[in-house]
Amino acid sequence: MENETKVRAPRSRERGKGKNNKGTTRVLFQVSCQPEEREQIKELAEKAGKTTSKFLVDLALRRN
Repeated sequence: MENETKVRAPRSRERGKGKNNKGTTRVLFQVSCQPEEREQIKELAEKAGKTTSKFLVDLALRRN
């Protein structure tokens, strides 16, 4: 039993979709970048007082 490999269930295509506490539908998407770029993005988001997700969405949609 100690050497058994855990098998994960396949991810659902619906993963990341759902409702938040406000009832708004959310979706999951990914961004590919270098680890150094990720850290820079996280730092910029923190300085702006936003989550990384909110920071990237606002930047992509040219919102403040």
